[in-house]
Order: sequence, then C-alpha cells, then structure tokens
Amino acid sequence: MIAGAIASIYLGAVKTVKVLYTAFTNTEEIEPTLYVLFEALDCFLIATALIVIAFAIYDLFIGELEVPDWMTVKDLTELKAKFTFVIVPVMAVKFVQKILKYENALDVFYYGTAIAMVTIALAIFNYFSIKAQEVEQKLEDKSETRAEDLKK
Repeated sequence: MIAGAIASIYLGAVKTVKVLYTAFTNTEEIEPTLYVLFEALDCFLIATALIVIAFAIYDLFIGELEVPDWMTVKDLTELKAKFTFVIVPVMAVKFVQKILKYENALDVFYYGTAIAMVTIALAIFNYFSIKAQEVEQKLEDKSETRAEDLKK
C-alpha cells in the first residue's frame, strides 16, 4: 500500500507539473487545465487513503506506531469508517471532473445521483457499524459490572 501511495503521489505531482506548465505557457486552455488539476487532487486523496490504511493495518496486526490521533484505529470497523471518509471526497472530485467535461445533462444527473446513493449507503453503513459497536461495548461493560457484583 505504501508503494501504491508513492506511485499515486508521483502521478499527482506529474499532473500538477503539467497543469503549471500549461497554465504558464497557454492561458487559453483553462478547462482542460482544471480537469487535470482535479485528477492530481484525486491522486493525492488516493495516496492519503492508502497511507492511512497501511499504517492502520500495521498498527492493528503487527505493532503499535506513533501516529496522530486521527490516524489511530482500534478495530476493523473504525478502519472501514476512516476509509469511507476518504472515498466520499474522491467521488466528489470525480463528480466535479464529470461536470468539467460536461457532455450531457442527463448523464451528469445520473452520475451525481449514483454518487449520492453510494455516499448515503456508506453513511448508513458507518452509522449502524458504530451503533452496533457501541451496543457491544455496553454489553461488555454490563457483564463486567455483574461479575464484580457477584464477587462482592
């Protein structure tokens, strides 16, 4: 995953250099330049997702790492939630790219609707995953309390 992240960062950097070159040499090509800039942003978002997932998997299965709090995961449910929070901006970038290459209003509408449906499904999935985890945690807490009460 780290190798994929490095490759994605490289591709994003190449696209950014291409945008800068085009912006300074040919000011008439604004729309293609914006499209390529959003492609570069997409590469950087994917690289970020790969890095977060790589560190989280290492932290979960191999050993502890000193990472910022926002990268810390306690279990696979939390890792899936973090991954979802990266997928949604990637889809948003893809939607903006679709708008920039505007060909047919109905296609853009269908594309946006599909992205909205996937985003809603991911949000619902995360909501119920977190709620199930909270219920499980409460049950564990209650069982520990009952065991302590029995000892007394």
